Amino acid sequence: MAQRESIRADHGENVLIIGESETDADLYYATRFLVSVTVMYLEAEGKKTLLVNDLEYGRAGAEAEVDEIVSTTPYEDRLRAADEPVRLTTVLDLYLRERGIRSLTVPAGFPAAHAERLRERGYVLKLRDDPFFPARTVKRPDEIRAIEDTQLHNEAAMDLAVSILRESEIRGDLLYHGGKVLTAERLRLEIQRFLLERDCLAAQPIVAGGDQGADPHTRGSGPLPAHKTIILDIFPRSLATLYWGDMTRTVVRGKATPEARKLYRDVLDAQDLAFSLLKDGAEGHKVHEEVSRLFKDRGNANEEVAGKKTGFIHSTGHGIGLDIHESPRIGKIESRIAEGQVVTVEPGLYYPGVGAVRLEDTVVITKDGCRNLNVFPKVLEI
Repeated sequence: MAQRESIRADHGENVLIIGESETDADLYYATRFLVSVTVMYLEAEGKKTLLVNDLEYGRAGAEAEVDEIVSTTPYEDRLRAADEPVRLTTVLDLYLRERGIRSLTVPAGFPAAHAERLRERGYVLKLRDDPFFPARTVKRPDEIRAIEDTQLHNEAAMDLAVSILRESEIRGDLLYHGGKVLTAERLRLEIQRFLLERDCLAAQPIVAGGDQGADPHTRGSGPLPAHKTIILDIFPRSLATLYWGDMTRTVVRGKATPEARKLYRDVLDAQDLAFSLLKDGAEGHKVHEEVSRLFKDRGNANEEVAGKKTGFIHSTGHGIGLDIHESPRIGKIESRIAEGQVVTVEPGLYYPGVGAVRLEDTVVITKDGCRNLNVFPKVLEI
């Protein structure tokens, strides 16, 4: 059983997480144990403990980076003998009472049922907002390498997608590939298959053409258009390391309109501006304000048209790691950027009937600037 330095949310507090590490990044970060059943993680008195059922006991002992693995079976047997309900919280209650622990710090998203039952038994629960483990926001060298590896696969997938679009035949207003209409669904499947063969899962890549791209998180569907902007946003997760990658390119197969070319230049300049401002100690909300100011000065208004928001309608970027969206944020909320953090930089402009453009790279914050993990070219017309 490997041991790691305590990563307690705040020294002196007793930390509790109940969940599955496949979906709970904080739990995986704390234990490095990948599990799809619910386990209980406790940090108390400088000791990291994982309570698991017998099915996971042996594997946890070999893989989890904690100080102690505890089987829940003896506690379950005691509860049955006393004709008490066998629940995660009743098992945990027995374990905590043996150690005199009555106060716990839990994530803000802690399951409500568990919280209610623990409070009924007299425990004091303190909720902590994200980041639950502040150390997660600054990436270790091995974490940065893991994100870089995912980004390498991501870039290869983007190259595949752009190559298919470039090879497509323009017939009227639509694109054809292999004699068939090229659809968003077909191109998305090619991206997903490519990444899965490289041990990465891309569940929801965005392939959104024309006005579909004006809704930033629309996945895209149907035939892909010629001579209109197509947003390709790919964000895979490595199945080996669980770290994410994220990048976006906007292309036009054919000839872009002058309006779309202007949007593209403005977004590219805004991204370069953000790159120039990001460094250790930078304030994320001020970076976002400068990007927003550039767009406004270029005449890109934020308006509501036919019930839709248009212009620059999202944040400039976000942290990335074991979650696709994590701290810090580069948006309206105040935040301070620190060396070693990994963030996306993804300004965008969205105008139905004109075009939609988003460009996104992932960068590592350094003392004096940022290092871009993406090298894939930014070209509008292909």
